[in-house]
Amino acid sequence: MRNVRADLHNSSVRGFTLVELIAVMVILSIIATIGVGFVVRATESYQSTQTRALLVNTARQSIERMTRQLRGALPYSVRLTNADQCLQFMPIAAGGNYFNAVPDQQNGAAPSATIPASPVTVDFGTANHVAIGAMSAAEIYGSSPTSLVGYSGYTSSALQLSTAKQWLRNSINKRFYLLDDAQAFCLVGNELRFYSGINPQASNVTLTDSSDILARGIAGAEPFTLANGSENRNTRVTIALDFTSGGETINYIQRVLIRNVP
Repeated sequence: MRNVRADLHNSSVRGFTLVELIAVMVILSIIATIGVGFVVRATESYQSTQTRALLVNTARQSIERMTRQLRGALPYSVRLTNADQCLQFMPIAAGGNYFNAVPDQQNGAAPSATIPASPVTVDFGTANHVAIGAMSAAEIYGSSPTSLVGYSGYTSSALQLSTAKQWLRNSINKRFYLLDDAQAFCLVGNELRFYSGINPQASNVTLTDSSDILARGIAGAEPFTLANGSENRNTRVTIALDFTSGGETINYIQRVLIRNVP
C-alpha cells in the first residue's frame, strides 16, 4: 500500500516533459504572431486612414483656393505659361461702366489718357491696370497690349490712365475692369505654388520669385488645360493633380468656368 501511495505522490509532482514545453512554446508563438499581426494591420490601417484624410484636406483646400481665385479672373485673361506648368490670370480689383465710346481702331479717335466713367471703389487687391473689350489673352499680355493699360486713379469723374490709349475695340456694354498685377498657380517639381505681383508684360512666370506653397507631393502629366469659350461661358479651366503622401495618392480633377462678361 505504501508503494502505491508513493507512486501516486511521485506522479503528482512530476514536471512537464520537453515535448510538452516545446508544444506550449509553439502555441504561444503562434498566438503572439497572430496578435502582433493584428496590431500591425490595425496600426497600418489607422495610419493609412490618417494619411488619406490629411491628403483629402490638403487637396480640398488647395483646389478650393484655386477655384475661388480663378472665378475672380478677368474674362480671356487665363493662359498657360512655363511649358503649361503655370496657370496665369489677371484678378479683377473692381469694375464699372464708362459713359462715352473710348477711342478705338474702329472710330479712329485720337488716344486719350482719361475715360469719363461712373465712380469706382476698389474691392479686392490693388488697381494697377485698366482693361476694356479684351477678347483674347494676346490682347492683355505682352509689351504692347491692345486691351490693357496702366491705371493711375479716379479723379474729375474719369479714369486716369498712365498713358494716352487708343483701344482695339469698345466693350459692348461699355464696361471697364480695374485689375491687379497678374497671378499664377504653378506646378514646380513636386510643389504647387502661388505667385502674385507678376508683370503682365512678362512671357513667363519667374519661378525663383517669392511664392506661397499650397501643397507638396504633387504631380500631374497635364496639371492645367484650357478649353475655348462658348456663348454660355468663357474659358473652361481643368485642374488635374495627384496628391501623394506616405504611399497614399489621391487624384483630383476640378473644372472652373470663367465668367463671360466682355
